[in-house]
Amino acid sequence: MSTLTVGQPATVMGTNGDGLNLRKGPGYDFTVIVVMPEGATVRVIGGPQRDARGNLWWNVQWGEKSGWALADYLAPSNDKNRPSSSFQMRATFRIFAHSLGLVGERTANGHVIQPNDFFVTLPCTCALSSRGGHEFQVLVEYKGRSLVLPVWDVGPWNVDDDFWNPPEVRRWKGLPQGVPAAQAAYFHGYNGGKDGWGRRVRSPAAMDIADGAFAALGMTQSDWVTVTFLWLVKDPPSPLPAPPQGYEEIVTVHPGERPPLDPVAAADPARYIYMPETGHNIPVFLYTAWQQGGGWQRYGLPISEFFREVGIDGTVRFVQYFERAVLLYDSASGDVSELPVGYYAAAPFEAWQPVEPFPDSTDRLYFRETRHSLSNGFKAYWSANGGRAVFGLPITEEFRVDLPDGRWYIAQLFERARLEWWPDRIGQPDEITRGRIVAEIVAAQYP
Repeated sequence: MSTLTVGQPATVMGTNGDGLNLRKGPGYDFTVIVVMPEGATVRVIGGPQRDARGNLWWNVQWGEKSGWALADYLAPSNDKNRPSSSFQMRATFRIFAHSLGLVGERTANGHVIQPNDFFVTLPCTCALSSRGGHEFQVLVEYKGRSLVLPVWDVGPWNVDDDFWNPPEVRRWKGLPQGVPAAQAAYFHGYNGGKDGWGRRVRSPAAMDIADGAFAALGMTQSDWVTVTFLWLVKDPPSPLPAPPQGYEEIVTVHPGERPPLDPVAAADPARYIYMPETGHNIPVFLYTAWQQGGGWQRYGLPISEFFREVGIDGTVRFVQYFERAVLLYDSASGDVSELPVGYYAAAPFEAWQPVEPFPDSTDRLYFRETRHSLSNGFKAYWSANGGRAVFGLPITEEFRVDLPDGRWYIAQLFERARLEWWPDRIGQPDEITRGRIVAEIVAAQYP
């Protein structure tokens, strides 16, 4: 992980969804105060200190709580959210849960709540099972106990927060997959600290657990639980689709496994083009598409080998990661395409808000498909370098990004890119650049 400094924000990452223990002191022997979920933002207030085993710890503040956290799972953060993208889909997250209570009242699917019920609520009507049904189920784990429970009611706080989905699908924009809007509002002031009804969020909860299940899990008070959204998990086909002929040696990466990101030696030159700058090989058929599509200027250099990826939802695809894009090989047709990765979390909530329609002009365009605009330098760059075909449409307005070294730039997100305007490079060829979106996402996910 990169070096932290006192006063700097940091993000919990690399825990595979398990979260990071906040302890009363700098060492494993100290009591756990709370488990901070993956993606949580903390502020460094002291340290670092090494324990007797040589582990490095930082004193951090998380919400109203402070304590010590292991440095291995903290990374510098300039935004309140870490990048996230659908090409790293997950199904298990840690969220805060309450006991439901409300015995005798009726759920959103018509069930009358009983004292010993076994079900949960989630904050989106999109995941509501029918009365007595099990169309949507979750695996809830708490301190060694686990239950599979149906979703029979909606809440708490919101009714449209499908936080288990990737950012491009979620109604609540500017948040990574797995971070509920209420949690972000409570800890970080997201959406002004309010829910979708305009109420002040007074708890980070994203699930209520019916009283019977709450007791069976051994829970005595509201706490963090690990939840797997079972409708997202599907088995891949058997056997797996075969790699392209002549590339049978490529690795297969299953959910939770690390892609082939480490530099390697040059492979067979009859089948691969080697890029010494990053130490990765591109299959010749992929290299042709990469070169014809714009090469390093559009896609960046390769940051992985070509591999077979098995998704949490059972999908299987052949991909290679580049600095600014993911190239996808269709084994059925032989076509190479670009996987959209422009949707991710590093933009403030306000930038995602749609703007009112206006007439197009020479300086500014409005896109009804995304309800966002494109202006001035970004408009000129977008138009001159391929427009919609290369970048996609804008999905945010412009926003400012401040860096730890005091510099700043203006950014805007598109369906397949991020554009950056650097005021300290005015008049230079790189005054406007394309962000290394994929490299940033991969670095955050696999430090």
